[in-house]
Amino acid sequence: MKDQAYLAPCGLYCGICVDLAAGDCAGCGSDCTCGQCAACWHHAHCKIVACVRGKGYRTCAECDDLPCTRLIEFAYDPIWRSHLPVIENLRRIRKIGAEAWLAEQAAYWQDDERRLRQHYAKAEYSARYSEYQQRKQALGGKQP
Repeated sequence: MKDQAYLAPCGLYCGICVDLAAGDCAGCGSDCTCGQCAACWHHAHCKIVACVRGKGYRTCAECDDLPCTRLIEFAYDPIWRSHLPVIENLRRIRKIGAEAWLAEQAAYWQDDERRLRQHYAKAEYSARYSEYQQRKQALGGKQP
């Protein structure tokens, strides 16, 4: 099922991702091995993906250690506020199953205004992250 690619191991819903919409990503829940898309980069570099795959799981919802420290840090990162719902998403997945959760997400995000608000919120935080990276680089790699 194509929608399976929309369920990231961390609990994000990739169906609203601008990279996926632009065709630059197959979705973090995919098994893509093209080596070029954002999903491949995440599969190779994301510690959450490595942990989930190392345990033979599809998502963190299957893990008895939910929420672990790594996931809490990911969810509450002040730069990436779009990660905030992952813990509750994973609890919901655990309760109703991945298929039902994906259906809920698809229905929820069909609202054009809701999608636009999410897109603009991500753009704002992306700009803040770029500014943070520039300040960090100016400080020789130290935290600003």
